[in-house]
Amino acid sequence: MLETLQIDNIALIEKLEIGFFKGLNILSGETGAGKSIIIDSLNFVLGTRADKSLISYGKDTAKVSAFFDISDSPRVKEILSSIDIECDGDELALTRIMTDSGKNTCRINGQKVTLSMLKEVAIALTDIYGQHEATGLLNDENHIIILDKYAKNSLAKPLEIQKQLCDEVNSIKRELSKYGSLSDVAKKTDMLRFELDEIEKADLQDGEEEELLAKRKKFNNSRSISDALAAAQNYLDGDESGAVTTLSGAKSELSSVEEYDPRYSELIERLDSAKIEIKDIAETVESLLEESEYNPYEAERVEQRLALVRTLKRKYGATIADVLAYAEKIREELNFYDDAEYNIEKLNSSLATAESKLLKNSKEIHSVREEYAKKLADSICGQLKELGMNNATFYVDISFDFNSVSENGADNVLFMFSANAGQPPKALSKVISGGELSRFMLAVKNIISDVDGIQTMVFDEIDTGISGKIAQVVAEKLYNISTGKQVLAVTHLPQLASMADAHYLIGKTTENGKTFTHVQLLDEAGTLQEIARLLGGSDYGTHALPHAKEMKEYSNNYKLR
Repeated sequence: MLETLQIDNIALIEKLEIGFFKGLNILSGETGAGKSIIIDSLNFVLGTRADKSLISYGKDTAKVSAFFDISDSPRVKEILSSIDIECDGDELALTRIMTDSGKNTCRINGQKVTLSMLKEVAIALTDIYGQHEATGLLNDENHIIILDKYAKNSLAKPLEIQKQLCDEVNSIKRELSKYGSLSDVAKKTDMLRFELDEIEKADLQDGEEEELLAKRKKFNNSRSISDALAAAQNYLDGDESGAVTTLSGAKSELSSVEEYDPRYSELIERLDSAKIEIKDIAETVESLLEESEYNPYEAERVEQRLALVRTLKRKYGATIADVLAYAEKIREELNFYDDAEYNIEKLNSSLATAESKLLKNSKEIHSVREEYAKKLADSICGQLKELGMNNATFYVDISFDFNSVSENGADNVLFMFSANAGQPPKALSKVISGGELSRFMLAVKNIISDVDGIQTMVFDEIDTGISGKIAQVVAEKLYNISTGKQVLAVTHLPQLASMADAHYLIGKTTENGKTFTHVQLLDEAGTLQEIARLLGGSDYGTHALPHAKEMKEYSNNYKLR
């Protein structure tokens, strides 16, 4: 139930707080006073699409907060839990802020949420009826939704089973799609075996490509390498000027004076060590020189191997590691296809069983809908007669489509209507007028209000095109709904206003050249005066006010029945 609505900087409302009550809450006022602003503000905080034109002139931010008692709304609590919103007790606060740049900020109980999350909660909180909602009846796709709401308790379990069976069928189909037909499997396995054989024959090794590139680089520079090694060999161990010969000469000179200073002996020892090391280096260079000789056969082998590596990389992966990983993946796929024929046969059998169950359950759903379609039609026809449409004919046409089985069954549902005697019913969207549509929607709301679980219903000018005796019937029906739910109704009908449990007068004032909308909760005297105004009386005391008192007395007596 909506307890409080706080509005800041919405159109002509600068700052406003309205407290609502259980039962029937009526909002009335002169045309243009701002009644629609209240409903627009409520729509805004409930997540309806809005643009920055909603923001008051000269302001850069608009904000609306709505506070609900959700003690009788278990569905709301389930949704809050599913989106990880903390709910301490039975109080729920929704807030939405919009800036002049169009940015929206939404919060539930202080936690920041997305607009879609706000809408998900709002749908379970409040049902707002206006021109848009009435027009929704003209969309044939909505008819099955209305029927299912009416049959909710009886359809809940079959529809739950239907979803489970659809999930099972779709899961089996996904598994089958991995195989395709047996001929597809044969083609696929042949291709996979060819690819695996190609990779396995190559016997690739990690790091092999780098080694091959290094070898090729060496082969391409073999002449320069040989020349450099030969020169180095000559410097190290040449006949006359090599390092080994030079060191031997140095040692001989020092040996001739060794007896004169012990340090000379130390130098001779160091020269011997250096000579041994350089001799070893010279031998290594000589060995490398022999290896550096260009081998055309090995060079060709390296080029061929590199070409093979690059071919496999181009086909199976960016690196050798990727190619080897792809080979492992192929092995896994081939293992998967090993028992393909048996698995496909088993899956097809499971699919046939699941589809048979799905079709059977779809027919059970169809039977339930047919049963409740008759009940709904009888109820709506009864409501329409009470609303002055004595000659109206209505029934729900249900057809079963074997080719369109889904989570929602296999039914096509269409509302068929005729307002006049002697005229055959046709699709509702083709024949119903605007005034008839309002009464039809009220009939639907009156019937399904007890089963939809929503605690707050809002009717925005339900009285359009209605007057006289029918206006009284509409007033009584809205009051009947309000005995089990909270109802907010914007109206111009004195009959409906007289049924109010709480009556709010919407008005405008001008201060310092600016216009503001304000809301006043009327006391008994104020309620009578507003009913008199709605009756059209200019002389409240002589004619309209006594009539207003009679209407209020009649309404009070009606509530006691």
